[in-house]
Amino acid sequence: MGYQKRFIYGCDIGSTLRGNFAWVRCEPGEDVPPIGDVTIKSLIKYLLKDFEKRCSVSLGFESPLFLPIPKTVGDLCKGREGEGDRSMFAPAGGYVTTLGIHLAAWILREIRNAANQYNFTTDSLKWPPPDGKQIFFCWEAFVSGSAKSRRTVDEHIRDAATAAIFFQKNENRLGEVNAVKTAQPLSLIHAIALWSGWSTEIKGLHEPVLVIKPEQPYHGTIIIRSN
Repeated sequence: MGYQKRFIYGCDIGSTLRGNFAWVRCEPGEDVPPIGDVTIKSLIKYLLKDFEKRCSVSLGFESPLFLPIPKTVGDLCKGREGEGDRSMFAPAGGYVTTLGIHLAAWILREIRNAANQYNFTTDSLKWPPPDGKQIFFCWEAFVSGSAKSRRTVDEHIRDAATAAIFFQKNENRLGEVNAVKTAQPLSLIHAIALWSGWSTEIKGLHEPVLVIKPEQPYHGTIIIRSN
């Protein structure tokens, strides 16, 4: 089975007012450095260009994209399986979750009208897409601990690259690298997809979201593109 032209994006979620947002885009099968920038407007420009070319797009956000809804009261307020000591219910996790919903909703709304023929999904079995399928696949990146960049000048864009490159290297075995799970998820990204018009399927609110968790930071070249 062949695969159509596709691009993988990783977004480091942070305040756009404080310059803490960044994104990176890479192309599977091409031996070229990833490109990226630190403005959300340039991300929209590149996404729109790829949709216009009818390329499939994989877009990852470094913020929690689903909530665990346990069956028993004793499991309420506990972090998700695989998060370790960085629970999404901790103060920092709660902040980035809220900011991630805010930014992801804005991004998905801005690009919706350019992609009427695309299928939105969070199903890792649908990526890479086969020829003829135009897929918009959203996933979560968990870049923490040893994977975080220690550089102070470009740490945000490097964290975005860490997520995108790890996804690229593992795109044919995504189920094996899924790092954070729950039996009964409430999908925040699917709620955003409903809000922004990407989906009308209510059942998607109950579907799992892929979470990739790199162990090492990306140290390679990143080409900065602002337009």
